Amino acid sequence: MSEYQRGYIDRDFDAEPFASVVPAYSGRIYPRSQWRELLELQKKNKTSPLDHFLSGNCKVLDQKKTNYCWCAGVTGAVQVAYAIQGVDPAPHLSHTYPAALGKKFANRGGWGMEAVRYINEFGLPTVDHYPQGVISRSKTQGEAVKASAAKHSIVAFEEIESRNFDAAISALLCPISPSPVSCGFSWWGHLVFAAAAVYSNGQWGLEIVNSWSDKWKNNGRTQLFGSKAVAHEYIAVRAAEVTSDE
Repeated sequence: MSEYQRGYIDRDFDAEPFASVVPAYSGRIYPRSQWRELLELQKKNKTSPLDHFLSGNCKVLDQKKTNYCWCAGVTGAVQVAYAIQGVDPAPHLSHTYPAALGKKFANRGGWGMEAVRYINEFGLPTVDHYPQGVISRSKTQGEAVKASAAKHSIVAFEEIESRNFDAAISALLCPISPSPVSCGFSWWGHLVFAAAAVYSNGQWGLEIVNSWSDKWKNNGRTQLFGSKAVAHEYIAVRAAEVTSDE
């Protein structure tokens, strides 16, 4: 374990099969021959999930000393889904709340679809109601945090098949409804989310947003290419329910 905590556990697809928790990805899978054109269109119109992440003032999450990357990498994508719907600034959500409740306050690793189940069950409060990186049973109590969590619940996830890089790129490049994609990487033991498709030196890759604060790499982001961009688990965040805190 490096100075940064990880905690992603490869999902057992025999125990929890593909699309058994949420539907399979319903978007079009574009042929590679069209990717360059789609990428240029996104750049011109500034419509990639990364563009929305930046314009919506989304926050890079910080899992601190927890092993809850598997929930942070899903929650971060939720923030981008809000930004795509025009919420500015996007809510700064606490991934730690559903992860702590789901794990019964143990600091344990998990996988992306486990995070989906806990988010759907417990919701996502903003960090002013439950701080990120703090595992506290007492802080989950009270009507204010529960009310905040109920306002920020996912309404639509879609699962992309394990290691289906082409489908993940297609979700990111979709010209109608681009989606951020949570990615659980076996080689890294870590789950993050992809905010953009990238092309460099003849290779396609992913620009990912991490959960190690904005002090890491390029304001919390980096690019992955080749086998490092192929994930054991992919989850497209397709929609989020928008409810005012007022």
